[in-house]
Amino acid sequence: MKWDFLKADTLPRPPPGAHAVAIVAGVGVLTGLISSIPSPLPDMNLEDAGFVLNATGIPLHAGIAFGIGVAGMMWLWADRDPAKCLLTLALVLIGWLAAINTANDVFSAVIGSDLFGTVTGAKASREVVGLLAAGLSGGAVGAGLTAFGCGIPAEPIRRPKSWILIVIVGAGLGPLLYPAVDLDAMAILFVPWQALVATSIAYGLIRT
Repeated sequence: MKWDFLKADTLPRPPPGAHAVAIVAGVGVLTGLISSIPSPLPDMNLEDAGFVLNATGIPLHAGIAFGIGVAGMMWLWADRDPAKCLLTLALVLIGWLAAINTANDVFSAVIGSDLFGTVTGAKASREVVGLLAAGLSGGAVGAGLTAFGCGIPAEPIRRPKSWILIVIVGAGLGPLLYPAVDLDAMAILFVPWQALVATSIAYGLIRT
């Protein structure tokens, strides 16, 4: 395997298909594990809007770690323009914040609804549906903004067949929020979500 694609003076290009997927999957696993570390910072919210910026289980550094991983991929394999890659990082971070707040809003809406009425177990059922719906919607939003950010330096990601795949993968893995919350292990969500969303981005870069 040749590693010349890592050199700063080399025209940005992804390595051969299987190698690109393996590298990015590994980076996604690493950023997912970093994201699963509880935040050492206090909870932070935008007071008036109730917009969550950081919490113990959903740390701000998760978006930063994944953003760095994705932006690094763009710099190595798509475009060496620092401004474009920094925009990618910023949009991935915004996508993370949008995802967790979308999920929070959807969960709150389901919990506060009359779904399943007042029968025995209705509240527990609403919580399950709420977590699944929250994960689905949050995953789609996060993946969509990540794809948008990647499209700035990487023209191949702007193709519908590329960004649609990224959004589908993100949305499909989002419902892992339910077992992650149920088992109090956010790695169940963060590791596969980041690894496979990153892999779908790499696939978009190498796909012809």
